[in-house]
This record gives sequence, structure tokens and C-alpha cells, in this order.
Amino acid sequence: MSAIAIVLPIIILFIIAVILLSIFVGKKSYGSKSTKLLIGSYFIILAVSVIVYYCIPKSSFFSTESSTQALTYEQIHQAIEQGTFKDVETIQEKGKWDFTFDRENLNVQYLDNINMFTIFDRKENNDQTIEVIYYLANTNFNGYDFYEEIPLPTVSIEGNYLIANPAINHEVKLYSFHNDFVISQFRGGGITEEFDNRHDDDKPLNYEFIIIRVPKNLELTGSEFVNFLGE
Repeated sequence: MSAIAIVLPIIILFIIAVILLSIFVGKKSYGSKSTKLLIGSYFIILAVSVIVYYCIPKSSFFSTESSTQALTYEQIHQAIEQGTFKDVETIQEKGKWDFTFDRENLNVQYLDNINMFTIFDRKENNDQTIEVIYYLANTNFNGYDFYEEIPLPTVSIEGNYLIANPAINHEVKLYSFHNDFVISQFRGGGITEEFDNRHDDDKPLNYEFIIIRVPKNLELTGSEFVNFLGE
């Protein structure tokens, strides 16, 4: 039997006993006596809670520590430009599209305004297939991974135009459980401090980018911002 299963009923019975005692005595006490009784009861409960907190194994709670380290803009772009992003744990592939394309040129002008980092990779053969791969970085925040909640963009080829549209803003509410309230009463911190120490501006939450792999001899037109991996 776990420590929580043993200790929790004791705490509940103790709190019920204190509340009943407070009600019983409160009917006979007025003014400062009643106030002192309530304050004293609170401190007794708090003291017992601290003792119980340190008796409960830490493994009884879910870990709130992030399993991956958030990357800065510079680290993400460096991994992309060096072609090492597939080896970075915090960068994950989210979606992939394959398009058969037998034309000589592809117009990519509509990619200039999607507000998403886009980079091309030229294949070693002419297989007449265009691959669009959508990646996410820094999806883990406050011990929760938002990877599954993030919707995919819309990617298509119309004529000789490659079009990508980011998903509509998607809102996710996170409710966090904390077990150290009784400790924060004495040493400060707690949930407020944890959110104050969240990602700084140089470590973007949910950074997204697209890798577009094109056939060896395909000509790209319509944009002056065509960047290739390794160049």
C-alpha cells in the first residue's frame, strides 16, 4: 500500500476533527478567543501538512520537469542550416505532404508571407516528387507537451504554385496541479514563481518551420527568398 493511501485518510479525519472542534468551541467563544482558535487550528493543520509532505515519496507525484531543453532562435536556425535538426530531440516532425510534379518550374511566391521559416533542400535525382515536411520545436512547456494539440497548416499545389497556409490560431488552456503549497507558505515560490520563470523571449514556444525537398533540376520562381540547406 502506498504512503498516500495510508496518510491521506489520517489527514482527512484530522481536518474534520479540527473543523468540528472549531464549530463546537466557536459557539461558546466570541471575539478574540474564536479568532485565536481559528488561527491556531490553521497552523496545526499547516504543520501536520508539512510533516506529511516530507513523508510522501516524490515518486507519488507526476514530474513537472520538462523532458527536453528549450532552444533559442539561434540554436534552431543553426540546426536547420547545418542539416542537423533531425538529431535534435526538441525538434519533431509533425506532418508531411508528397506531390507528384512533372513541370519544369515551381512558383513559390505565396510562401513569402506565411510567417513561417521556410527552407529548401534539393534532391540528388529528378523523381518528379515534391516533399513538404512540417516541423515543430519547443512544444514542451511547464511539464506538458503541446505537440498533439498543435494543428497542421494547409499545403497544396495549384497549377505550378506551391501554397501553404498556417492553421487558424488554436487556443489551449493548461490547468496545473501543484503539491508544494504547504512548503511555499514558508519559503515562498510555488506556482507563481514557476510561471514567472517561463521561457524568455529568445526561447520561442512552439516554433514551426517547413522543409521543402524538390527534384534536382526543378527551377524555383516567384520569390527572392529561396534558401537551400547548406548554402
